[in-house]
Amino acid sequence: MNPIVFIVLAALLSGAALFVVAYPVLTRTGAARPETSTASESLQELLAQRDAALQALRELSFDRQVGKITAEDFVVFEANLKRTAADRLRALDEWEAQSDKVLDRLLERAVTVRRESLQADGRTCPRCGRRAATEDKFCAGCGASLPAAQAVNAANECPKCGRPHEPGDRFCAGCGGPL
Repeated sequence: MNPIVFIVLAALLSGAALFVVAYPVLTRTGAARPETSTASESLQELLAQRDAALQALRELSFDRQVGKITAEDFVVFEANLKRTAADRLRALDEWEAQSDKVLDRLLERAVTVRRESLQADGRTCPRCGRRAATEDKFCAGCGASLPAAQAVNAANECPKCGRPHEPGDRFCAGCGGPL
C-alpha cells in the first residue's frame, strides 16, 4: 500500500473519530439540558452565562498580560469567547422581546376587561358624568367620590352591611341580619 494513501486514510479516520467525540460538546444547546420552569429561571441562567463569558474574557486578557499564553492563542481564544458572549447577549435580547410580548398581551387583556366593565355598568360620576365600573370608589376623571355600588346591585347585597348574598338566602352570612 502506498504510504501517502495510508497517511491520508489515517488522517481521515482520526478526523472522523475526533468529530464523533467532539460533536456533543460543539453542538451543546438548551436541548441537552432540562428546560427551565419559569421565565425568571431562564433569565437567571442567561445572565449567568453572559457573566461567565465576560469573566473568561477578563481572565484571558490578564493571562495574556502576564505571559501565560501566546499572542496567537490569545487571538483564537478571544474570538471564541467574544462570540459566546455575543450569543448570550442576543439570547437576552430575545428573552426580553418575548417577555415584552407576554406583558403586552396581559395589559391588552386587562384593558379589554376594564372597558367591558365600564360599558356593562351603568354608573356615572355625578360631577363629570364619566363612566365608572362597579368596583370604583373614585372617578378616574375628576377624582370625585362615587356613590356606593349598592344602588346598582342592591338586589344581591345585604341592606344592613352591604355584603353580597345569593338569591334565595334569608339571612346575611356577614352580619346575620334578615334579608
